Parts: sequence; structure tokens; C-alpha cells
Amino acid sequence: MLKSRQSRKFTEKYLSFVQCAVGVFLVAGFGAHMIMAQHAKKQDNINAKVIIARQKEVIASLTSSSLAMEQVRESARQAELDLLDTLAAAQKKLEANNKIYQPEQSTSTVRTTAVVKTLRSVWGAYKKHAMGADELDSLSNKPVNWDSANKQMVTLVDSLDTLYITGCHDEFNEAVDYLANHFNFNPSENIALFETTIRVLGGLLSAYALSGDARILSKAVQVGNSMIPAYSKEVLSKQGGVPHQYWNPKTHKSNKGFGPLLAESGSVQLEYRYLSHLTGNHTYDTDAMRVFEVFRRDTRNGLLGNKFDGKHFTGTVSTGAFSDSYYEYLLKLHLLTGQNEGVYKDMYIEAAEGIINHLVKKVGNTTQSYIKQGYIVQSKANITTPVMSKNFEHLSCFVPGMLALGSQYLNDSDMAKKHLQAAESIAEFCVHLYLDTATGLSPDVVSMRSGKKNVVKGNYGLRPETIESLFYLWRVTRKEVYREWGWKIYQSIERNCKVCPACEMSGYSEVADVKAAKPRHTGHMDTFFTGETLKYLYLLFTDDSALDLDCWVLNTEAHPFPKFMPLYNPGGTEPTPLPEKCSNPLSPY
Repeated sequence: MLKSRQSRKFTEKYLSFVQCAVGVFLVAGFGAHMIMAQHAKKQDNINAKVIIARQKEVIASLTSSSLAMEQVRESARQAELDLLDTLAAAQKKLEANNKIYQPEQSTSTVRTTAVVKTLRSVWGAYKKHAMGADELDSLSNKPVNWDSANKQMVTLVDSLDTLYITGCHDEFNEAVDYLANHFNFNPSENIALFETTIRVLGGLLSAYALSGDARILSKAVQVGNSMIPAYSKEVLSKQGGVPHQYWNPKTHKSNKGFGPLLAESGSVQLEYRYLSHLTGNHTYDTDAMRVFEVFRRDTRNGLLGNKFDGKHFTGTVSTGAFSDSYYEYLLKLHLLTGQNEGVYKDMYIEAAEGIINHLVKKVGNTTQSYIKQGYIVQSKANITTPVMSKNFEHLSCFVPGMLALGSQYLNDSDMAKKHLQAAESIAEFCVHLYLDTATGLSPDVVSMRSGKKNVVKGNYGLRPETIESLFYLWRVTRKEVYREWGWKIYQSIERNCKVCPACEMSGYSEVADVKAAKPRHTGHMDTFFTGETLKYLYLLFTDDSALDLDCWVLNTEAHPFPKFMPLYNPGGTEPTPLPEKCSNPLSPY
């Protein structure tokens, strides 16, 4: 780290020297320009063309200097990234020479420091330009809000637990104070139930679980109370048993939007179960779980179509958009209550087997696999023979992490091995979505034709799914390759997504085309960049104690909830207690 600081000081001095030199040159250039102008007035016999030519020379020199300065800044930025790589390699070599095996510390100090620096850069830009807004437009440095009538402070709330876990406690405390004084969840317009639940309610619950600050829990209850009527028996009975996409807390009216959608109706249960656990109010849990009656009825080979037509879930069968987190929550509902509710484990196993057996396809003679999409022509169709599409979405790159985590809780060792092998094969495909582009960033959607990836949507929106899977695979397998791949992705984000590389505080941006040698920024910085992407990078490089997966479950927005005993015992047997290390002092039970 001493060498790192010295190198950074050298870089800063070098930049300072160049800046001074350019400054002197600029002053001299402009001075020369003024002298020439005065001389021209006195000397009538000087040809005007000569004056113009000299002026052009000065302007060209100034332009050249500006470009040179930009090149110096970019070189310094690249030198810093290269230095971090060198330090990490030196640390690994030192450990090998001393024959010390330190899996929790291997390269972690350098890399976690880098990730925290990125987080502080983003948070500083958000605080300066958009504090309290839902998002920051990272190009214009202007605030953006989802709802014109009610700010949900989505970036702030989504970032809380990341700030806490990474040790940015001053920033966390400042954010909580701001939240306590300014957050008032009282929407007068339609709100997106799924997004608000996983980001806002989930972020508040997680921040409370980590810090124990009662002010945060009171805000979570406020949010939960506004949305839970959308899941009531009275409302769902008019909608075929499935919640709609949007809800107006003021009018108590729902709106279908693009749905109802599988992922959105099946990925809010973790949040409401934990809220019930904290408050003792079982209405949250009971109402949110009601839709599972429809899931159990419509499932075929563990899989469901991604849209509800009023009677059945039909349409596309995939692990991508509109479907993804439903499958994730089957596993995590089982884990959240200490593996004591086997019905969700059974549903998860059937779904995971359905994905592997019917949707996963090997890529030629490689060790990579991708996940196809199917389409149910009729709601009762057999999912073993759907119409298939060869499109693959980056969203599906969460699946390797889900399969890897789930493999640790399967009683069948052969099945566990099968699931882990599938996880590693799909993860390799996802990583190569990054490695195979000019920017080192993944396109959003590709199509597989003759074993080759063809870009369908070439943007990269700071997505977390591949990094999420690398985190889980590292925790399960301890294979160093997953950390190395994660580091490569992080470096690509740093090189291509930071809007102002030379600035201490800067937003990061979606890249419009990952194939372009010099990517174009759109200015969109989704809240999941701090909520998920940077959190998973930090957890990938740090040691397990930062978040023990024996004791915590992360929701689909990477907000961790502590495991707890079930609210009731549906199996009628004595529940298995949680490990002693997982006792949670914040739980009222």
C-alpha cells in the first residue's frame, strides 16, 4: 500500500507539472497573440494573411495542448489501474513464496479499496447534485425522479446497506439523517409495486437489520402500509388472484401496466415476510403469499409463462425479463426461515431441474452453456416441447449464482453436482459476454446462431447479474478464477463508464454500444449500480465475515435480511434452530 500511495503521489505531481507547463504555454501563447495584434496596428505594411496564419498556428497549438492534457489524464488513470493489478499480483506471489494460504485476504485489500473509492465517487456526485432525488443523470449532473409528485429517494435508499457493509459509516449516518428528516412516503400517483418493494422497502429493511436504527424501520412500515392493500384478498379476487403491476395508494386502484408479470408478482414475498417478522403484523406475510396458490396451479415442470392473461400464466418461458427473480425467491423463501419450510424448497428444485433439463444448451464443443427462451402457445402446453428462441439476456446471468447457492442445500449429492456444473458453465458464458467485446463490457441481449453470439441489444447498463453469480460461485467453490473475472469486469467499468475519469466525485453511466472502441455515455445511472453491482464486487473481494451467508439472505436487489425462525410451522414438525452465530438481536422474537 506504501508503493501505491507513492505511485499515486508521483502521478499527482506529474499531472500537476503538466498542468503548470500547459498553463505557462497558454499564457505565453495568448501573450504572443496580443503582441502580434498590436504590432499589426502599427505596421501597415504587414500582410494580413501572415497575421491570420500566425493566429491559426497559436489556436492549433492550444488545441494540441488540450488534447495532450486529456491524453495525460487518461494515461494516468490507466497507470493507476495497472498499478493495482501489479500490487495484487505481487501480494499473491508473496503469499505463494511464504507458503501461506489466505483465501479471505488474497488480493482483497487492493481490490476492496478500489471498489470503495468508486462507491465514494458515485455517492459524492449524487450527494452534490441530486441528494434526495431518485436518480442522478450522470452526464448533466441533474436530479431525476420516477414520480413527479413523490420522491422515493431510490438511489439513497438502495445505497444504504452498501455504504454500511463497505465501512462508509459517515456517509451512511449522513444518509440516514437525511432520510429521517425528508422521507415521507405518500404517493398520489401510480407506483410500481415490484420495483418499490425490492428497492425501497427492501433497502430500508436491510439498513435497519444492519444498523438497528429505529427511524429506518418506521419508514419501512410506512412504505409497507401503503402497498400491502394491493395484495389483499378483496383486490386479488377481482384480478384472478394475481397483483397488477401498478398501485395507487391514494385511490386504492390498480393498473395492469405490461402485466401482470411472473417476476413482479412472485418477487415481493421476502420483504413482506421479514416485515411481518419485525412488526408481528402477519397481514404483510399472509397477503403477499396469497398469489402462490396460482403459481402452484399453473406450474409445468417447475416453470411458468412470464405473463398472466387473467386466468393462467402463459407466454414466454425464460429466466430473463418478467420471469427471473420468481425462481430466485423460491430458493430464498426456503432459506429465509432457516430451511424450515420445505414446500418452497420442493418448488425450487422442480424449477431448477426444469431450467437445466429444458432451457440450458451447450455452446458447441466449449465448456460454456446459455439459457434459451421458450414460448407456451397454450397455457396448458407441455413445457418440454415449447417453441424456442435463441435470445439470451444478461438478466439471466443471475442463474449461475442461484444454482450454486441452491446446490449447497440439496440432499441428493448427484443433483447438487449437476446443478453446480450447470452454474459454472453458464457463468463462463456470461463472463465471455464481457471478455469478447472491445470495451470488456457485456451487451444486454445476444442471439446464438451456429454457436456464435450476435449482439441484439448492445448497451451495457451497469448491470450486476454476472458479478452476483461470480460472488456466489466464489463463496461455494473457492476457485480464484471467479475473483479474477470479477476484477476484469470492474476494470472495464472503471475505464468505460466513469463520466469524468479525472474527477474525485463522478457519476457512472450506461454505455450505448459495447462494441464501440470509444463508448458513448447515455447518462443513465440506475440505482442498482450502488445497490447491487458495487456491493457484489466488494463482497466478492472481501472476506466472508462481511456477510455470512449462513445467516443472511439477499433479496433480488442485493439487500440482505437476517434468517429467522418461521412465523408458523406448516409442516407440523419441530423446526430446526438457526446456528448460534446467527442470533439476531434486532429480532423481536
